[in-house]
Amino acid sequence: MSNGDEKVCGTVRDALTAHKMDFQEADIQHATKFTVKSGAQSASINVYNSGKLHVEGKISELKTWLDQLKESIEKGTGGPVALLPAEIEKFPQTLRERVPDCDDVVLWFFQESLRCYKADSVAGAAFMLGAASEKAILLLIDAYATAIVDEGHRNSFLSRVNNRMISKKYDEFKASYAGCKSKPTDQLLAQDLTQLLDGAFNFYRHTRNAVGHPQIVPDLEKGVILANLGQFIIYIDRIYMLMRHFQKNGVVV
Repeated sequence: MSNGDEKVCGTVRDALTAHKMDFQEADIQHATKFTVKSGAQSASINVYNSGKLHVEGKISELKTWLDQLKESIEKGTGGPVALLPAEIEKFPQTLRERVPDCDDVVLWFFQESLRCYKADSVAGAAFMLGAASEKAILLLIDAYATAIVDEGHRNSFLSRVNNRMISKKYDEFKASYAGCKSKPTDQLLAQDLTQLLDGAFNFYRHTRNAVGHPQIVPDLEKGVILANLGQFIIYIDRIYMLMRHFQKNGVVV
C-alpha cells in the first residue's frame, strides 16, 4: 500500500503510464513520490495521504507538464496533452548538426513551427513548416540555375522560373532536372531523390495553403504534422547535398 492517497496515486500512475513517461515511484514521509524523467529533465509529483499534490523540480517543460497534470487532477478535467519526447526537443540542434550551413531563414521558420506545435497550434506549425520548405526549395532552384554550365540554357531556365509562383518554379526545376546529364551518382542522392522531394515539398505546400487560404477550416492531424517535422530534417539534408553537388560539378542540360 502506498503512503499517498491510493485513489490519487492511481490517477497519477495511470496518467504517467498513458503518456509513456519514464518514472519511478517511492514512498516518502506521509506521501508517495513519482520521479519523472524526460531526456535531461527531471521533476517529481508527490501525492500526500491527504490527497494533496505537490510538484517539485527546476523550471522546465517537464515541470510545467506536471503542474498541468496536478491542476487537471484537482479539477477533474483529465490529463494534460502529451509531453514532447526529448528527441523532438532536439530537432533544431539535429538540423544544425546535419546541415551546418543551413540557411538562417529556413532554420528560423523550422524553429517557429516547432514552437507552434508545442503550443498545440497545429495550423501554425503547418504554416511555418510550409514557409521553411518554400525557402529551401527556392535556394535549391537558385543553386541549380547558377550551376547551369551553358549560358543560353541558364538564361532560358531563368526566364521560365523568374516571377513565377513557387509551384510553377518547382515544376520547371523538376522538368529540367529530369533531363540533366550531370545528376549525382552517389546512391543516397540518386535513389528516389525526386520522390522524396516531391512528396515532402507538396505536403508542406498543401498544408501551408490549407491554412493560408481561409475558404474552409483546415483538416490537420497533429500526429501527421509531428511526423513531418521529423521528416523535414532529412528533406533539408537532401536538398543541401544536392545543392553542394550542383556547386561542385555544375549542371549540364
